[in-house]
Amino acid sequence: WDVSVERQTEITGRDAFRFASLLTPRDLRRCRVGQGKYVLITDGDGGIVNDPVLLRLGETHYWLAGADSDLLLFAKGVAWHAGMDVEIREPDVSPLQVQGPKSKHVVQSLFGDRVTELSYYHFFEAELDGIPVVVTRTGWTGEVGFEVYLRDSARGLDLWERIMEAGRPYNIRPTGPSDIRRIEAGILNYGVDMTLENNPFEVGLERLLDLNKETDFIG
Repeated sequence: WDVSVERQTEITGRDAFRFASLLTPRDLRRCRVGQGKYVLITDGDGGIVNDPVLLRLGETHYWLAGADSDLLLFAKGVAWHAGMDVEIREPDVSPLQVQGPKSKHVVQSLFGDRVTELSYYHFFEAELDGIPVVVTRTGWTGEVGFEVYLRDSARGLDLWERIMEAGRPYNIRPTGPSDIRRIEAGILNYGVDMTLENNPFEVGLERLLDLNKETDFIG
């Protein structure tokens, strides 16, 4: 399904690591290039601003793939006062998800055997018939699944048709987000199960807090 409502907040610049670390209570030192982390962004009172997937595309290049919220504006406001060398912007990126027991076969037919070696919350960059994408082993279900981040919005229809064609032997179907699958997996929905009024402890996400990490963070 199309999840292009999930927009990216891009962080680049010399101080990108320090700035990303400032936004989240999770310790990012263990996040390597080519890896992602499920993180919380917290405000000064510990309220949850968003719960994005953070992707580290380079040593000084991060994406925050967030649900619908003011994450981009929050990050811009923090950057204005942080005194760090960073640039915050929204890149031309639109994701879609391929989820379900046969999703690995579909994505493997498009991108080859490296899909089978892709660990959970890891990703690779690729081109599919000239379409620039990032393929992640993530998703909003408890199923095996992938997200394909389109890096050129003009090629959206081309990408959709290629994936549907690859999935035809596996009875692929377009749908919307599967709430029952994410509820069964214990995945929370920002704006429904948690808001800015909640802190991580109240919603059972304290596993995402590294309160003794070396770098400071908001909240």
